[in-house]
Amino acid sequence: MRFVLNTRSDTAGAQASIFALASRLRAAGVEATLGDWDNYDRYDVAIFMGYDHELEKARAANPAIRVGLADPKQSRQEWIDAARVADFLLVSSVEQREAFLRLNRSSFVLLMFPLVEAAPRAHAERDDVVLAYHGNRAHVEAMAGSVTPAIEELARRRAVRLVCVTNHERYGLPERGLPDPGLVQVEHVQFEPGADGAISSSLAAAIAAADIGLVPNLLPVEEHRLALRLTASDNPRLAYEPFDWLVRFKASSNPGRLYPFARLGVPVVADFTPSLAQFVDDGVSGCLVATAEGWFDALDRLAASATLRASLAGALRARLDEAVDRQVPDLLAFLSAPPDRKPYVPAGRPSAEDDLAALGNFASSARPGLAARIRAKLGG
Repeated sequence: MRFVLNTRSDTAGAQASIFALASRLRAAGVEATLGDWDNYDRYDVAIFMGYDHELEKARAANPAIRVGLADPKQSRQEWIDAARVADFLLVSSVEQREAFLRLNRSSFVLLMFPLVEAAPRAHAERDDVVLAYHGNRAHVEAMAGSVTPAIEELARRRAVRLVCVTNHERYGLPERGLPDPGLVQVEHVQFEPGADGAISSSLAAAIAAADIGLVPNLLPVEEHRLALRLTASDNPRLAYEPFDWLVRFKASSNPGRLYPFARLGVPVVADFTPSLAQFVDDGVSGCLVATAEGWFDALDRLAASATLRASLAGALRARLDEAVDRQVPDLLAFLSAPPDRKPYVPAGRPSAEDDLAALGNFASSARPGLAARIRAKLGG
């Protein structure tokens, strides 16, 4: 099976799903060519990014070629159309797979991990602790109600330094979510993209210096108790309570941020979203949490025990390495089967076009006073 993988992008997503995939295919003895936009007749499979493709050109040049889109998107009509007609989709997680099954049933969960050279790590007992985050600004700002107060409480008990790796030169520094500088020393590191599918040396150095990795993934639910009431049905057998969980996370949530921590021997504390929970076995290969109380408990226990940090970090590396080792064989088996793109669409299910039309209504600024009106209607 001969692959061509094309992208014009150098984003972290492209590095992981195009460049790193090409490297893993080659390491498995599979013919994989990068950046050939002119000779589709030479290949059996073409893979593009979901927002940057030549699907029609590839099929015109080679009607037998199978065309896949990696990390597909739904926020433009042309991206929705492409996802529907692609032979297969490479999605980054079970969360993203579930979001795209209504468009294309032929979806494969590709662990979009960058290439990271494994390095040994010796954890030592110490009075202070270094925490590290890497990712986008949004998840830092989402930390405000849970992770941030936990870090601040930890800092009242021991010296804490936070290394925060984001693309702040492009998107700016977070405006919320960072701990009180009077309690926690925060070091901002500019995210630099790696090359050929690998993480950059600056990101590797920032992570390798940490004692604990932070992997927040939940989006805050404003007016949480109000939202619980608003979303309850009138079926008394369902026994709704104010103690119920109501969690929100992106459809594109994925376990990618775990991998650099694991390969560099750093244990993680992570929000309990599905794809993180696939690899973070709570108390065995990391800590799964959701609340400020949970974040503090996990951080406090890890900060106090080098033995626990080493144990959880080693178990996470083993779980992720095993999963990565299966990726190429599983992908080849998936592509050996005939594609089945036709989705099952339940009656009454909103379409991708319905959601696209409603996209602008999901900013709070587009709904002034909505929470107050709902509260008044529900009586408090």
